[in-house]
Amino acid sequence: MIHYRKLIIPAIILTAAIFRLWGLGSDELLFDEGLYSFRSIGYLDYLESSSQTTPVQWLADKPELPLWINFSFHDHPPLFFLIQHLFFKMFGDSLAVARLPSALAGIGAVILLFLITSRLLKNKLAGLFSAAIMAVSFASVSAARLSMMESLLFFLILLNILFFLKFLENKKYWWQFGLTLGLAFLIKYVAFFLIPTYLVYLLISRRDLFRSRYVYQGLILAILVFSPVIIYNLYSYQTFSHFDLQFGYLLKQNLPWDTTIGGKTQEPFSNIFSNLSAIYSIPFLIISALGFFMALANKKLRQNSRLIILATIFITLLFGVIGSAIRFVSLYVMPAAFFITFAFIYLYNQSVQHPMLDISKNKKLALTLAGLFLIYETFFTINLTFINPPDYGVVKLDKYLDSVLGNARAETIPVHPNPHLNKVIQKFAAGRTATLKPTGLIYDDNIAVPPMLWLFSRRQYYHGLPIMPASIFQEKLKTDPSVFTGLELYFVKGEPASPLKLTGRTDSAQQVEKSLKSKINPTVIIKTADGSIAFKVYKFSLK
Repeated sequence: MIHYRKLIIPAIILTAAIFRLWGLGSDELLFDEGLYSFRSIGYLDYLESSSQTTPVQWLADKPELPLWINFSFHDHPPLFFLIQHLFFKMFGDSLAVARLPSALAGIGAVILLFLITSRLLKNKLAGLFSAAIMAVSFASVSAARLSMMESLLFFLILLNILFFLKFLENKKYWWQFGLTLGLAFLIKYVAFFLIPTYLVYLLISRRDLFRSRYVYQGLILAILVFSPVIIYNLYSYQTFSHFDLQFGYLLKQNLPWDTTIGGKTQEPFSNIFSNLSAIYSIPFLIISALGFFMALANKKLRQNSRLIILATIFITLLFGVIGSAIRFVSLYVMPAAFFITFAFIYLYNQSVQHPMLDISKNKKLALTLAGLFLIYETFFTINLTFINPPDYGVVKLDKYLDSVLGNARAETIPVHPNPHLNKVIQKFAAGRTATLKPTGLIYDDNIAVPPMLWLFSRRQYYHGLPIMPASIFQEKLKTDPSVFTGLELYFVKGEPASPLKLTGRTDSAQQVEKSLKSKINPTVIIKTADGSIAFKVYKFSLK
């Protein structure tokens, strides 16, 4: 049996790797992937937006940006951006590279959950089953296939929980506990739920540790690791009279951003059940809820599950404050995998403990049900990830632009009126060869911000290509049409099947398309998987 289990562990890890790495760069650009990836390439806190401006715009009149600007971002802590930035520097800026840190962290999370569950339930079979759930669960797989913070957050939360459990057994692990706690905070502020979870757990189970200096040393180390964000916010308050977006919103400060457009108001806690059903199967939700209440009701077994029960409670309380957006409720996948395992292991152990029953048959029943559940979850994930994935035409358009523009730049480099942003353009353009014929890219103003940043702004700031929205193109045609002389121009028009802005739309792109339609047909039409038109691309030049 031991040899058998040794074969299962690498099989689970291999399955997790296949689910997370297969076709990683071909998935559609979703949610805020473009917002994060664009900024990570240059480690640049800028969104090309007039409604969500950043310090690099507020300090445009300064000759140099202050050092503290680099310590964090205006809306998130810095670690995710820094990790992505390093991957981009090593491997180049592509969607596959953007998602690679998440994919690797997702594989690591599977291993960590195996170690945590094995330790808490004192059962290697439980560890194997929880790892298998994490390996194939859609919530876990989808997070690991996105250029977003959740997968790295899961990894660091689980790593911190593991070191917390080790610290409970041996105080020498205090610094690993403090370090990983601080790193989790540096990925995303949502990790703060760990603080009340640990405090209440220690109050209930290990009050003796409050008399130990090692707990406080660990917390102090966590604060030191998190200190770049603290320094950033102190300087932000001193300079702009407010903290970053998240802390400013929490403290109800007068902020320069519209906080009504975030997940807090768009996805309130009342939407939690509809959002849960969007990323979890019905059997997953039912069995995890059953396992949670079984763990809560069983006094004998509650001790082993207490930490995960508390984590679940404080995660839920947190959602009451920040909302229940899909990216938030994906956090449940970790405790849910544990409670599903708890339910099946409880059934398995019950079959063993009743001498009046046919033990072998009942053990087989428990294992069969567990196997059927894993098979169902596997096909649920395969269907949503590989068979019927979302398709808005963004990745197809990105690949088309790569095919015609390549990695080169034109001789003329764009000049930005903001000196700090202009430095970014000049710096990255210097690393590309000027072998592309004079080219310009015009895009529909109505395309949503995340795909706009990835498709167009990325090519302007990091590839050195002249790019402008259709509204500016129209103005230039009236005031200075000579700037387009000799350029090979590409105009991208977004259609209803593409991701478009919900508000603030203009008819500029329609007017540009109307003027072109009388002379030329679209060079390329980008369609979604169901045949709907997402984008039209026109190639033309002005004599």
